[in-house]
Amino acid sequence: MISSHKNMSLPQETTQRHGGWRSLTELMVDRSRRHPDRAVATFLTDAGESQSITYGQLDRRARSVAAELAQCTTPGDRALLLFPPGLEFLVGFFGASYAGLVPVPTCFPKPGRAMPRLDTAAVDCQPAALIADRETLEGLDFKRLNEVVHKTHRIATDGVAAVDFDPHIDDGSGEALGLLQYTSGSTSDPKGVMVRNANLLSNLESIRSSYALEFAADDASEHSRGVFWLPAYHDMGLIGGILEPIYVGGEAVLMSPRSFLQRPLRWLQAISSHRASFSGAPNFAYQLCVDRIDPEHTRGLDLSCWTTAFCGAEPVRAATLDAFIQRFEPAGYRASSFCPCYGLAEATLLAAGGGDRNEPKYLDVDRDSLSVGRYQPAAEGQPEATVQRLVSSGPAADGMRIAIVDPDTAAAQADGAVGEIWLQGPSVADGYWNREAVNAEQFHATIAGEPEAGEFLRSGDLGFLHRDQLYVTGRMKDVIILRGRNVYPQDIEATVCECLGEASGGPAAAFSAQGDGQEALAVVAEVARQTPPESLAGLVRRLRRRLIEQHEVDARTIALTRPGGVPLTTSGKVQRQACRRQFFSGELKTKHRWDRSIMLGGNVEFPELPTTITPDDLPAVSAAIEGWLLEWLAARGNPDNGPADRDKPLADYGLDSLATMELAGDVEDWLGLELTPTLAWDYPTPAVLAPHLAENMLETGPDETARER
Repeated sequence: MISSHKNMSLPQETTQRHGGWRSLTELMVDRSRRHPDRAVATFLTDAGESQSITYGQLDRRARSVAAELAQCTTPGDRALLLFPPGLEFLVGFFGASYAGLVPVPTCFPKPGRAMPRLDTAAVDCQPAALIADRETLEGLDFKRLNEVVHKTHRIATDGVAAVDFDPHIDDGSGEALGLLQYTSGSTSDPKGVMVRNANLLSNLESIRSSYALEFAADDASEHSRGVFWLPAYHDMGLIGGILEPIYVGGEAVLMSPRSFLQRPLRWLQAISSHRASFSGAPNFAYQLCVDRIDPEHTRGLDLSCWTTAFCGAEPVRAATLDAFIQRFEPAGYRASSFCPCYGLAEATLLAAGGGDRNEPKYLDVDRDSLSVGRYQPAAEGQPEATVQRLVSSGPAADGMRIAIVDPDTAAAQADGAVGEIWLQGPSVADGYWNREAVNAEQFHATIAGEPEAGEFLRSGDLGFLHRDQLYVTGRMKDVIILRGRNVYPQDIEATVCECLGEASGGPAAAFSAQGDGQEALAVVAEVARQTPPESLAGLVRRLRRRLIEQHEVDARTIALTRPGGVPLTTSGKVQRQACRRQFFSGELKTKHRWDRSIMLGGNVEFPELPTTITPDDLPAVSAAIEGWLLEWLAARGNPDNGPADRDKPLADYGLDSLATMELAGDVEDWLGLELTPTLAWDYPTPAVLAPHLAENMLETGPDETARER
């Protein structure tokens, strides 16, 4: 089955009408000429402040950076971009583009941590320059980085002189690389997607036309705004959150991932206050809003402006969409705003989405039929445990063609048959950097017996087409085969989270394990921190019963871990293979693993503090905060490292980035303070952190206003 949109390329009449851009550089130069005083981006800080930059300012600063780069690089060289969340990333990105370099966004390093992704990406792409802001360059520990990074020319975007420069324009074919996008794959085998200017412009137009986003008139006082918190080194954050608003002549309103994860309400408040018409995130973000935003805090929201709400980057759950609609309809949110979609970096970003904009399309299917590779609608009155509700990812995006193909025989599948999703269109990238063998197989696949159909990208994802709607069912490498039957891990994970109910502390991961010489099922699930330790064995028994009842499978092993224990990508996808490796290597810290408890847990109550704090209260307040920190670390840290100690660095408690953010969020909830992202490194032990927090409270006093949890 092949489905395609009627527009198989960037519509020429649209291109001509809106500038005929051949590259991102031409797009940006044209936008700055048309509306130099319009804000191109606004960044919202955790403290509620905002910083903006106009198209004209961005153009001028990009020219200055490009002039500096031109002295030490050659067009076509790669440039690593290393920025914290904020506006400087845009200056660095377009500065590299203006100089004719290929921008390579990279994950921002955490203080005192190794940077394997930066190292391996650098070794792979051999960059000529490292572009960052001055503070990042000054604080970067180059001793932790490899020789390739050491040899790069280092440019600080906020440290160059203001000079003019004629931006580098390629030959107009669009074949020059506009971006090298490293996926969230293995750090030992990085894969940089070669995204050409033609791919970028095609996908930006596909997003615009698929979702009917409007180009802003040159003299318009109002224009499209998008609000995004996903990191700029992620394809949805960069292309959907930054480049798409620029493409339509609008404004990108940005915030840090940390800001959202600590307080999900901030995302919705930004959409409401800035009257944003489009925004989006993975499924987990919408669920987090449902779980952590108190209904009382929605009273001041007006989400009637939000007409396009992307939901992709991971399986979309009907229950999440329904719960979000129910919770935020009183705030003006409409079901028709939801836009479930499907995309991947290898196709630039969007591959399926848009179409009929009434409300999300659901399909109730028989679970057993998916197990044998075919869609069969659920019968009326069929037992709920045997029915799975799928969410449509929409039709093929404008300019895209989708084929469902048998991954073993390369034969096209009929409508309703499950197979690998193959993609074709001008948004599909040329391949991975320096991966010729992989590219030949993955980016230049042909359908058996249909050479005239051309070459396709093999996505590695499984799904089927029904009435031109794409339904994604899983990934090929994650499918678990039990006694000849396909078991989809996301189905198991959804059941596990639903079964845990209030005890669920986050996502679950299901993957294959070997037992008695056969493939078996292993499950790792996060449980809430307030779950009593004595109840964990009972939770495991309940999970086993539910899996047998609903999926007719029994797990070989079940491990319960703390919130943040299941590894995720930057966009929130469960990393099943990484979880599997951590589980069997013993790296995964669990609270309960089937028959032995290796970790305690529990909720730590906030002690009462004086309503008004004076200097005389500081010793007592500091002691109370320190006591709470020690209790929190004892409950949430790694007990293999010994008991909580006031002089032990926080880094020694085995807290990952999400757990660290949860600690900061708990402190902010309790004390009403806005904490900096580097707090754990600036004040590394409970003994020095507690007095610092107490002194900060001396000015603000404790926050008596209940916040969302």
